Amino acid sequence: MSDSGASRIVLTGATGRTGNAVAHALVDRSDVELVAVVAPSVATIPSRPLPADVPAYADLTDALADVDGSLVLVDLTHAEAATTHLDLALGQGMPTVLGTTGIDANVLAGWGRRFADADLGLFVVPNFSVGAVLAMRIAAQLAGHFPDVEIIETHHHGKRDSPSGTARHTAMLVDRARRDAGLHPGPGPASAGTDPSRGELIEGVPVHALRIPGATAHQEVVFGAPGEIVTIRHDAIDRSCYAYGVAIAASHVHGLRGLETGLEHVL
Repeated sequence: MSDSGASRIVLTGATGRTGNAVAHALVDRSDVELVAVVAPSVATIPSRPLPADVPAYADLTDALADVDGSLVLVDLTHAEAATTHLDLALGQGMPTVLGTTGIDANVLAGWGRRFADADLGLFVVPNFSVGAVLAMRIAAQLAGHFPDVEIIETHHHGKRDSPSGTARHTAMLVDRARRDAGLHPGPGPASAGTDPSRGELIEGVPVHALRIPGATAHQEVVFGAPGEIVTIRHDAIDRSCYAYGVAIAASHVHGLRGLETGLEHVL
């Protein structure tokens, strides 16, 4: 980290929907220093305006050639680009915060081992919203008493992966809490997991994914029991809300060795 204690961030995916909002929000924070942003469209005309006075590059290799000192890579791209960026980060000795979703868990585990071997941290964060992470924590607490649960997640129609990384992570936390409590959901409809209209079964939890123009990022976790229903809902109205979580993750990753997943480990 810099002498001030602020994490010095190189951000990839800076013209994407999330990356662009985060880049603009980070420059207003005092606990991080955004030292470079990366997006392929910088080679011509950036597809979204980038923060003023922050060096912009079309390629991560060029950014790392110009920027020195202790750095954290924050990757907000997509699965294909992230693989290249992880390899570059390893070569440069950079701890990495990976906000990119849609990467197979076994593949991530392999990257985690490589980062551990290099004495570096790889912090995978399915959702940087502190509100969303706390909502997931509450959902896990409820799952210890209400084992019957379904998840409905809604994102913009351009989102590449489905279901979302947040929904998958929520399902994992719910399943872990049910197992710890020795609880099992009821039999449910026979079509669960086989009828596409009933969603995808993830860790035994039906997950329904909506992709709708006008949406940002929204999730409902719905629990049912005889005589009552409990719904936990989170809505990300503006993607700038993710900047706080990015700052927390960038600070935390310095102390990691190998793979860790989920901002709930920090809050």
